[in-house]
Amino acid sequence: MTLIEPHEVQSRTNHIAWKTIQPGLWVGHCDGEFAGMIEAVPDRGFLATTSLARELGAFATVAEAQSAFRDD
Repeated sequence: MTLIEPHEVQSRTNHIAWKTIQPGLWVGHCDGEFAGMIEAVPDRGFLATTSLARELGAFATVAEAQSAFRDD
């Protein structure tokens, strides 16, 4: 039997699939549940917001905004 470290299990359960809804708006889903969204905001960058409307911050790229959800 192989034991899996807790952080490995956590990263698998927190996998978020991102879909572009319209230009400048991405919605994330994890295990069939809404995980949050990323919106391109002029002069601010890419604003990441959780499913509970908690702002994670503004980021320079979409990839940076997506990575903010990994620690959430």
